[in-house]
Amino acid sequence: MIDAAYRARLVAGTLAEAGAVLDAVREGVPPALPHRATMHAVRVLVLADLVDGPDPARAAAATALVAHLERSQGPTGLFDGDNLVSPPDSSFTLNDLCSTLELLDTQGSAGPADVAGRLRDVAARSVEALLAGGVHTPNHRWELSAALAGLYRLTGDNRLVTRIDEWLAEGVDIDADGFYSERSPNYAAYVSNPSLLTLARLLDRPALLEPVRASLRSLVALVDDDGEVVTVHSRRQDQRETFRVHSFAGQLRRFAVTDDDGALARLAALACADPLLEATRELADGLVDPPRLAPLPAAEPAADGLVVRPTIGLVRHRAGRAASTVFGGSDHARTRRIASGLANSATLLQHRRGAARLHALRIAPAFFDTGAFRPDGLEVDGRTVLLTGTTVSGYYQPLPAARRRTDGAYRLTDEGRFFAQMDFPARERSDLRLTTSVAVHLRDDGATVDITCEGPRTRLAVELALGPGDLTGAEPHPELPGALWLREHPLTLRAGGDTLRVRASGQEGDLPPRYDDGELFTYVHGEDRVPGQRVLVGGWTDRPLRLDITTEGSA
Repeated sequence: MIDAAYRARLVAGTLAEAGAVLDAVREGVPPALPHRATMHAVRVLVLADLVDGPDPARAAAATALVAHLERSQGPTGLFDGDNLVSPPDSSFTLNDLCSTLELLDTQGSAGPADVAGRLRDVAARSVEALLAGGVHTPNHRWELSAALAGLYRLTGDNRLVTRIDEWLAEGVDIDADGFYSERSPNYAAYVSNPSLLTLARLLDRPALLEPVRASLRSLVALVDDDGEVVTVHSRRQDQRETFRVHSFAGQLRRFAVTDDDGALARLAALACADPLLEATRELADGLVDPPRLAPLPAAEPAADGLVVRPTIGLVRHRAGRAASTVFGGSDHARTRRIASGLANSATLLQHRRGAARLHALRIAPAFFDTGAFRPDGLEVDGRTVLLTGTTVSGYYQPLPAARRRTDGAYRLTDEGRFFAQMDFPARERSDLRLTTSVAVHLRDDGATVDITCEGPRTRLAVELALGPGDLTGAEPHPELPGALWLREHPLTLRAGGDTLRVRASGQEGDLPPRYDDGELFTYVHGEDRVPGQRVLVGGWTDRPLRLDITTEGSA
């Protein structure tokens, strides 16, 4: 059974995208068009022909695009992308290619201008390189394996399955809470989940559906009413980006239908209603995986209450239109690094009610340029979440006599914040410790945040990054253009009929607060910022600081 209205919407979207492709190549294929975009355009045109009938203009464009794809393929059979002679980058293109050929095979078609034969030749030239190819990131293993499975469907070469089994023998990197090791909604939606679904389908391995099911179930508590997905815990670039649930639309539909899952059906309906729904992607996947196009079961309403995800250090609380997120899962406590592939966010609290949003509450003590407070972890007691962490720095003593050199040519070593030719590991250090404790008391209408510190007296800054709206109660910061300073009055944000208020007590009202980005950022002339209206609250580590956040609005 097919959801006719949903399928019709996907067909209309596909034909619209096909029209855009024709417009883009009307004067010829741009010479710099990347191979992934090229193959995507071919798939769009093929799919449009399958659902709308042959079209001479589409056939001519597809012919030109396939020729460009052939020219882009290197002598090894691989493509250059973000990386040179790249098995992973090539796998993204080859997965679209194999998907396109599977669509044509299921319809008994050679495609416009007989593109199928030429695409098969491109696929065949890639086999040896993908059999030997390596990867960079966790998700690449599954993308590459899916491409190998697609090539196996085309060629029947059993070596491809043997290679897939080598990758799968490493184990799918999903934790007990349903998060892949990269913890990224983006890579779950576009790489890991689709790849594992392809492997399960083409190799008849239903066990590979389980990590995808777990990944999708993890979303139930992480999606706001407008379709935005929490990303603060991610180890990839989406930790700083807005990500939406429409990227999971077909996957959610599939499991909502096969599992008769009302919670996934709610998310699927939300995803499919998004105007950004990727029609071509969803239609192509649905034609080879029919449950994606079936009518959804009845949706369950969103559940209020507290959800704890210990494997990623995340707590979510929902109460009607209000939702809070508390995060204590930064990788900084273990690595003392800010780097690609780590969960770097210093955001401790997010809260929203409808359009009134606190994107981030962050804390930065002035302590040896070590930057924002990133807790060592979190503990949950009822509706109170406790975030704690200790930062250690200090001053180094003279080297032991046995390690001294008359020429002063000591090892160039890392102190944690900087390097110097000081042989730091050989020296005793007189430590200074600053322990920060943040208790977040969650309520249905917001949260109270209590901040206390133990250690040397130093300045403290709280940064609030607020969403758009009418903001009152703060004054311009005298030293930071564009920033505001909350001194004595409550802060009020009004947006779309919703209101968010912040009241502070214990703050320092005389010295303008300064938020320390940390030397890991400032040395390379960078800054650690969360987009939004920026408001700073000042304090000192030797006295408590409290922020009370409340929201209200229509039901």
